[in-house]
Amino acid sequence: MKRVLNIVAALVLFIFLAPSMCMERIGPGRIGVRRSLEGGVAEHDFTVGYHISVPMWHSWYQLDGTVHYLEYNTSQNTALDVRTKENNVIFIDLTIPYRIIDGEAWRIVREGFVESYEDKVKSTATGILREALAELSSLDVQQPEKRVAAANKALPTLNKALEQYHVAATHVVIRSIGFREQYESKLQNKQYYIVQGRLDEARQRELAAKQETETLEKVIVKDIALKREEWNKQIEEMKSRFELEIATIEAESTRYERARRAAADAAFSEHKAEGDLAEAMASALGQRLRAEALATKAGKTFSAIEAVRRFKLGDVTLNSSDPQFLYQFGSMAAWRRFFMGD
Repeated sequence: MKRVLNIVAALVLFIFLAPSMCMERIGPGRIGVRRSLEGGVAEHDFTVGYHISVPMWHSWYQLDGTVHYLEYNTSQNTALDVRTKENNVIFIDLTIPYRIIDGEAWRIVREGFVESYEDKVKSTATGILREALAELSSLDVQQPEKRVAAANKALPTLNKALEQYHVAATHVVIRSIGFREQYESKLQNKQYYIVQGRLDEARQRELAAKQETETLEKVIVKDIALKREEWNKQIEEMKSRFELEIATIEAESTRYERARRAAADAAFSEHKAEGDLAEAMASALGQRLRAEALATKAGKTFSAIEAVRRFKLGDVTLNSSDPQFLYQFGSMAAWRRFFMGD
C-alpha cells in the first residue's frame, strides 16, 4: 500500500513539474532562439508565450526585442568627433534607435553575434556617420535643416551596413554639435555679430513696419472720417426727407380731417334743420288737424265731454244782483266760455 502511495505522489509531482520542466517561457519584449543538440539553431524566432523545451536536449537564448539606443554623448566623453570640409573638428551628440529585424534573431545566434552585435553596431555606425557627416561645412552644421538632411541621407547607408548584424536603425537624431574650445569662442563671437546684424535688420524692418503702420492708420482714420461725414450727410438728407414726408402726411391728414369734419357738421346742420322743420310742420299739422277735428260736431261733443270730465266745481257763489251776473252766466255762450275757456 505504501508503494502505491509513493507511485501516486510521484505521478502528481510529475504532472505539476512537467510543464515547467518541458516548457520555455518567452516574456514580453523578448525574442526566443532555440538550439538543439542534434539540429542546431532553429531557423525561426520564438515570440512571447510558452514553447516546448526538452531538458538536456534544448538550450535557449533570449534576446532583447525592444528598441535599442546607440548614444553618443559629450557629457560621457563618447561624442562622435567628425572633421568638416574646413578640417575643423566638431563633436556631435546623437542617438540612433535600432532593433533586431523581425524573424532574424536566430541568425544572430547562429552567426555568433549574441554577445558582440551591439559593439559591432556601434563601430559600424561610427565609421559610416563620420564619413557621411564630414560632408557638412562649419556653416552647414549651424543650420538645423542641413543637419537633419545629412542625418536622413546617412540612414539608408547605415541600414545597409547593419544588415550583416541583422538589425535596422529607425532614425539618426542629432541632438547638439560643438567645436573645439578655441574655435567655439571664435564661432560664438562670429555668431554674435551675425545675430546682432540680423537684430539690426529686424529693428530696421520693425521701424519700417511701424512707420507703414502709422501711415496706414492715418489713412484709415481719414477714410473713417470721410465715411462718417458721408454717412452723417446721408442720415441728415434722409431725416429731412422723412420729416418733409411726415409733415406732408400730417398736413394732408389735418386737411382731410377738417374737410370731413366740415362736411359732417354741414350734413348735421342740414339734417337738424330738416328735422326741426319736419317737427315744426308736424306740430303745425297736428294743431291744424286738432283744430279741424274739434271744430266738427263730434269734436265739439268730445270737447264738451272732456270739459265735463275735467271740470271740478268747488264752492261757487252767485249773486244775481251783481251787474256782471247776467253777462257771465246768463247765456249759453257765457256757460261755454266758463266751461270751455274760449
